[in-house]
Amino acid sequence: MKYINLHHHSTYSFGDGFGTPEQHVARAKELGYSAIALTEHGNVSSHFRLEKAANKAGIKPIYGLEAYCGPVGDDRQQFKFHLTILAENVDGYRALNRIVTQSWRDFHYHPTVSGSSLAANASGIVVLSGCSGSLLACTLLGGKGIPEPWKPDVKSARKVIEPFQRLLGDRYFLEVQPFWELEKTEFINTAYEDLGRRAGVPLVVTCDVHYPRQDDSEMQAVLHAVHRGKASVDDAMREWNYQVPMTLPESIEDLTTRLEKTGLSSRAAREAIANAWDIGSMCNVTLPKADRLRYPISKSDMEPWV
Repeated sequence: MKYINLHHHSTYSFGDGFGTPEQHVARAKELGYSAIALTEHGNVSSHFRLEKAANKAGIKPIYGLEAYCGPVGDDRQQFKFHLTILAENVDGYRALNRIVTQSWRDFHYHPTVSGSSLAANASGIVVLSGCSGSLLACTLLGGKGIPEPWKPDVKSARKVIEPFQRLLGDRYFLEVQPFWELEKTEFINTAYEDLGRRAGVPLVVTCDVHYPRQDDSEMQAVLHAVHRGKASVDDAMREWNYQVPMTLPESIEDLTTRLEKTGLSSRAAREAIANAWDIGSMCNVTLPKADRLRYPISKSDMEPWV
């Protein structure tokens, strides 16, 4: 399975992901994946369990984050945009932790990453533009939550790309996804193919995994209903197509077909899959370990017990 999914949620993406890190690793192993990433919403808390489970399964763990991004001091949800960040090496993992820590210091509700925090911690990280809720996608669509019909605002989207290019160089990618069932994805993917070619930014495909198996999609509807304060699961299901498979693809052929059905050319689909493999291959991190703490006891300290 020469593909590595770089956008992946477990139950640590509270209220949105389902399945433990161990269950996600087991599914990846079952399908023949050589690596698995976890990119939780706003936190890195699953990484220690990912490392343990992946090492046991004999596959490589990749550590990342789906960050909330927005202006400092603004807690309004409509101004939170998603960004996928991956640690390429140990320095990058330390940067990832600094980014997360700062996001919690600056905000009390949605831990939010500012542009200045990202710029100060850019060494050793790889950044993907994000899902349809990203700053780039929403700028392209004309705003966040904008309904159809969309008119591509390519000029404004290009202005979003340029600072990432300056900051990250070849460690910045446009993130396409295979959800041909969603018209928004079709719009974004076809625009990204043209925009990426013009701006010189490569595409990478992610499957935005939220549960180990497609049968688990019903549980995601339950989580959304509870987490988002819906009156019922049916209310949640009316807002999202839960039949869209947000799971690991079972074959390269299936993934390629789904990408092409979004409107991507065959060449762009193949390159996006190959780039996912290349990015995953260059992300190599062993979680830093602290030395064991020892209380500085002396012989006299032990006398009452010996």
